[in-house]
Amino acid sequence: MTVAQARPSGRNVYLDLFKFFLCYMVICIHLVQTKYPIYPLYRLSVPMFFLISGYFLYTPDPDKAKGRAPGFIRRCATYMAVGIAIHTVYEVIAYLVDGTGVGWLLTTLFYDDPSLFWFRFFFENAPIPYYTVGAQMWFLIALFTLSLVHYLLARSGKLWWYKWIVPVCFVCYFFFTAGVYFFQPETSVQMRYMRNAWFFGLPCFGLGYLLAGIKWPRTRLAQIIYGVLGVVFFGLQMVEDSLWRTPNCKIEMYVSGVLAAVCLLQFFLCIRRAECGFYYKWIGKSAPFYVYILHMAVAVTLARFVEMENLYLQSLAVFGISFVIYEAVYLGQMGIKHLRARKKAA
Repeated sequence: MTVAQARPSGRNVYLDLFKFFLCYMVICIHLVQTKYPIYPLYRLSVPMFFLISGYFLYTPDPDKAKGRAPGFIRRCATYMAVGIAIHTVYEVIAYLVDGTGVGWLLTTLFYDDPSLFWFRFFFENAPIPYYTVGAQMWFLIALFTLSLVHYLLARSGKLWWYKWIVPVCFVCYFFFTAGVYFFQPETSVQMRYMRNAWFFGLPCFGLGYLLAGIKWPRTRLAQIIYGVLGVVFFGLQMVEDSLWRTPNCKIEMYVSGVLAAVCLLQFFLCIRRAECGFYYKWIGKSAPFYVYILHMAVAVTLARFVEMENLYLQSLAVFGISFVIYEAVYLGQMGIKHLRARKKAA
């Protein structure tokens, strides 16, 4: 019996749990940067999140695709709004306490050129300058931007455009993050701006969508092969980083990260799905996203009171505290809903 034949219907809880591992790796990127001995390995996280989003949005039915697109926009808008709200409040408080924060609204209204707001928001996916605490919000803004692109493609019946969008965007991304340095080694091009919705998020998202339309083998042997390839490409990020790193810029190629994400996604899809009511009732489907949103504010706050030399321990502490905050809010919401339901029943 194949893995696919044995797999019951249900949500892939193992892939949801894997998102926490990815979230932890994002925290490592933001906290320790190149000080981490195995820093390049953490480039798996963002491609994997984009791939997963695109994969599970796929449907061969054009009408269903149109129906799902608005819901995807609402979810992405919620994540983005919550993230921006949390960091706006956090930075305004920090500014009032000791002048170290400027806040998202204060930055965009008074410190930046207002005429560049929409360009920075939709192209650079930058809610605030990158030196402030909310820089990681770029991912959520990029995801929201992608949801709008996907909606337009779905409504117009042009989802097949992903077959062209994916290679073209990847070519643009890798040219500007690596190729340009072969022609102009001293270039001042800001490579961080190529890691946005258009040149990195869109091809990864589109790749996930295209992969969902392919009938991949789901046998036990295939599962082993996917797992091994995923780990191999994951490890190759170390080699890739050392090959492409230059004295004048930290170039992150992401090639191995994207390939590892593809293989690991297929590996987890081979695992038997399972119903896990306790997990989704007490932790929630969106927990990794909200832990991701909270982590930088937690990291900055923690740094004000506790000095940690151990980078592993620091990353773990930020992850744990972020999750506890999320869980307290989530359970509080559930409690309020339960009380309202009892009140209505009475």
